[in-house]
Amino acid sequence: MTIGDSSAWDDFITQGGVGTVMALVLDAWSLIEPPVPDELEEATSIRLYAAMVRKRDRQAHRFLIRYEDVEIDADLAKETGRKDIVFFPGHDGDLYFCLEAKRLNARVKGVMKSLADEYVKEGMQRFVDGKYGRHVHHGGMLGYVLDGDVARAMRNVLANIRVRHVVLGMDPPGDWTESPSRPGDAHAKESTHRRTHSVHRFMLHHEFVASGRGGTAADGHPPVSGRGRPSKKDRKDELS
Repeated sequence: MTIGDSSAWDDFITQGGVGTVMALVLDAWSLIEPPVPDELEEATSIRLYAAMVRKRDRQAHRFLIRYEDVEIDADLAKETGRKDIVFFPGHDGDLYFCLEAKRLNARVKGVMKSLADEYVKEGMQRFVDGKYGRHVHHGGMLGYVLDGDVARAMRNVLANIRVRHVVLGMDPPGDWTESPSRPGDAHAKESTHRRTHSVHRFMLHHEFVASGRGGTAADGHPPVSGRGRPSKKDRKDELS
């Protein structure tokens, strides 16, 4: 691998790097205490990061893992954001696989919210705008589904993606596809984006993980996916 050559990192990704990263993420997720419905994503991400560091096999996982890595625009000498969990293959700080985490179906000030709009606007959009992963062609989104209802969370996220597919640089209607890095995983998807600063398409990998607290929502009801057709209230909540 040639440090400074972005194609080297892209080769790592296309040759199985995303699958390796996601497998490590899912292994670590199974080891941590499930987050509570109102847990902030920073607290969850710190525990997940620590579990990954402990779990990491230096022979199988030939990358450095960092939490809340600061993104700097060198031309403007300005901080543009903090990436949640980042995987570096070498010493070039521009070449990395960023995993941006967002909570979904969470309790906010006592009220259950889907937060799918934040997943799209404050997560996916940052990759499309080049604030994250500007010099590479792959990035990742990790959805913490805090009520355990992954099917509903994914449905809400996809609805928001379709509403914003133009600004996300996606072909209409704004769909995602099965993840080639996680074949057979119903909770893994991939979306393709055009970015104004690059001629290359950007591949965004999505993984959704459940809190694992008995498969029930925070209000004690069964998950929406287990109740058949969503109620009017559930459908109204899809875009919020």
